[in-house]
Amino acid sequence: MHPSILGILIAIFSVFLAILLEGASLRSFFHLPAFLLIFGGTIGASIASTSLSQLTNAISAIGAILRDRDQFDVQSIFFRFWEKARKDGLLSLEEEAKRLQNPFLQKGIQLIVDGGDPRTIEEILWEAQEELEKKEIRAAKFFETAAGFSPTIGIIGTVLGLVTVLENLEGGTKVLGQGIATAFIATFYGISFANLILLPLSNQLKSISKRKSNERQAIIRGVLSLQSGENRRILSERMEPFVER
Repeated sequence: MHPSILGILIAIFSVFLAILLEGASLRSFFHLPAFLLIFGGTIGASIASTSLSQLTNAISAIGAILRDRDQFDVQSIFFRFWEKARKDGLLSLEEEAKRLQNPFLQKGIQLIVDGGDPRTIEEILWEAQEELEKKEIRAAKFFETAAGFSPTIGIIGTVLGLVTVLENLEGGTKVLGQGIATAFIATFYGISFANLILLPLSNQLKSISKRKSNERQAIIRGVLSLQSGENRRILSERMEPFVER
């Protein structure tokens, strides 16, 4: 299980455990109207602030978190490429490029195999890197925006619940107490969604984006070094600042 998902589950479990230890009933914390208000209101306000395409991008980003196990040793791959290029020339890397699972690395190797101008290759790769980074950050920003709306919509739900309670004061003290407790469930949902789910997802996406950005920058340095025929030590030195250990 991915650490982010594990962390969210631990946080949610801790909340439920605290409820049980306080002697409260878990059943009293499940309220479908409040859940629908927070979920639908948060999603709707977030889409209104961004766009529907960013919602789909954010949903696909959750899948990216779950699949974020495809880290590879970029330096080792370039050392292998360097050895092969030194023996058989850059054109020999074409078959290697076709087998690569990383699209950005594949693009870089294919560009030098095609014999592009170094400056042009650098510009193409930097533009691609910047666009990918922007897309990743937009997904993180969507969850961050949603986390800002969620508690506020929770307060709206609480106000709506209290209005309903005040309209039915003749029900007696017990009914009044239950109504007030139910009204505050919306605030509980809003704060919990923001701090236990939405913000952790946003922060994890930012972390993944930063790591992938460094990875792509290391690839750019490696591609240009490989094309210019620099020795292995120079290749390593150019990539080293962007390689995470």
